[in-house]
Amino acid sequence: MSKDRTLSDKRTSNQLPKKRVPEVRSRRTSIKQSEMKKSAPKTEFRERLIARLDQAEVPINKRMMYVSELTGRAVQTVSRWFDADGPGLPDLESYARLCEGLHCNADWMLGLATTPSLVPESHGGAENETVAWMVELLDELRGEFQDCELMRMSGDEMAPRIRDGDHMFVSRGTEKVFGNGIYVIEWQDRRVVRKVEHRIGQGVVLSCENPQYAECLVKDAAAARRMGLRVVGKVNGIIRAVHFWAH
Repeated sequence: MSKDRTLSDKRTSNQLPKKRVPEVRSRRTSIKQSEMKKSAPKTEFRERLIARLDQAEVPINKRMMYVSELTGRAVQTVSRWFDADGPGLPDLESYARLCEGLHCNADWMLGLATTPSLVPESHGGAENETVAWMVELLDELRGEFQDCELMRMSGDEMAPRIRDGDHMFVSRGTEKVFGNGIYVIEWQDRRVVRKVEHRIGQGVVLSCENPQYAECLVKDAAAARRMGLRVVGKVNGIIRAVHFWAH
């Protein structure tokens, strides 16, 4: 009786399904590979951002401030894009401003294109025509504003004359105010655009086109130094895309 029971127990144990050993190692490997794929664009962006800044001869200790001015974002926010251990990606608006300011292809910044050129490769037909008028426009702008640096307006202080997002052609050949006009000025640790006007017996008045902002009077050079004012350049022109919609 006991012998039959023992044989029965053995048969039952042989019929029980074997427990499957979880493939922990393979799952960890796949998770790690997935994380590497997700981080690849961020790493590519950081490397190409630094490469583009080096091409523009931006000093290492001024990279973050330069990018901050291009995008209008705080230096603390910009610093995350330069983090060597876990670089982040900018928001879409900052990314667009960054690519425009550095004159490079948005796809190239993420490693999705082989060249940073803004002009697409032509393959004939309609694309050739598109490239032709783009080149013609760029040549005309280069002739008109050859010695200028392209900057982007941030804010509504100069609206409607210069609107938020407009591209400005700024002459960097001077660090002083020569005549009335519109200037880019460093003031209170940020760059602003102001209309500069000399008033006899008063001094220099900094004002905005937007009436919601008050004007500022600078009596003399000593007052300008106390206020931390520095002329970056004079605005010689702007460019914006204006769409006409059917009514």
